[in-house]
Amino acid sequence: MTTDREIIGIDHGNRNIKSYRHIFSASIASLPSRPDNLENVLEFQDQFYLIGGQSPILETVDKTENMDYYLMTLAALAKELKSREKRQAAVCIGAALPPRRFGEQSKGFREYLSQHTKLFFRYEGISYQVAVENVYVFMQGHVVIHSIRELCEGFCLLVDIGGGTVDLVGIEDGLPNGFYQIDSRATLYCIQKAAEEAVARMGKNVPAYIIESFMRNGTYDCPEKYEALIKDSLAGYAKEIYTMILGHGYNEELTRMVFMGGGASIIKHFGNNENKRVQFIPDIRANAKGCEEAIKSILRAKSRRKPA
Repeated sequence: MTTDREIIGIDHGNRNIKSYRHIFSASIASLPSRPDNLENVLEFQDQFYLIGGQSPILETVDKTENMDYYLMTLAALAKELKSREKRQAAVCIGAALPPRRFGEQSKGFREYLSQHTKLFFRYEGISYQVAVENVYVFMQGHVVIHSIRELCEGFCLLVDIGGGTVDLVGIEDGLPNGFYQIDSRATLYCIQKAAEEAVARMGKNVPAYIIESFMRNGTYDCPEKYEALIKDSLAGYAKEIYTMILGHGYNEELTRMVFMGGGASIIKHFGNNENKRVQFIPDIRANAKGCEEAIKSILRAKSRRKPA
């Protein structure tokens, strides 16, 4: 086994798995045998799995309840190692949990990701050998500060709109001030609400893909009546988010707000952002990147403490 160390951050989202360079749907399906087409196929312990596909529509409260997130972690490792032109490495894994899950789940999630220290698996027909050197579990929102310090000067509020939760993290001079708020009205809620409004007003379904396209880009090529309906629904959602923030006691005239996560683009495209001190982090891989920066910081600190 090579002694090369790779630091790989992974954001285990409810809808998508994100690493530094990659993103794929948090979906996995067991296959009965080895398929002819190995695209997106993971082989581990003589079993085959199709990674990706249709995004989940429900939040996974406990990601350790089965092997799904572990197997998707292997796929994320393979994708990152391939991008780094590695087939074997000693790896430090960084992962992040939302604030409301961190206290009760961080220890279990670390053990879950550490269940094998020597890994042999194939992804898309390529063999990988990984020695898991360590697993670090951080708090979402908190960890991203490592990669966006320039946006968090003074007093600001980090608003991480993920698939299952909206996490509010108060920041003072680049450090969390200890005040965290969590709300369940995240992107899964937004998509479901828009779809239900379409059925109620039009009597017809709107695919989640189209709603998500509006969320990401602000528009989609479709009949005007559907465009108006979806935009109205997303504007209503953005208003809900701002109302929720005010409800937690934040003064929008004095608070710099930094929106991140998959739902940040909804606020950017459809929110009433005038006269507000708002910034947006469009990169939904920010938590994964923050995990890597946090591990590097930890390792640098350990190195400085070693006796000469």
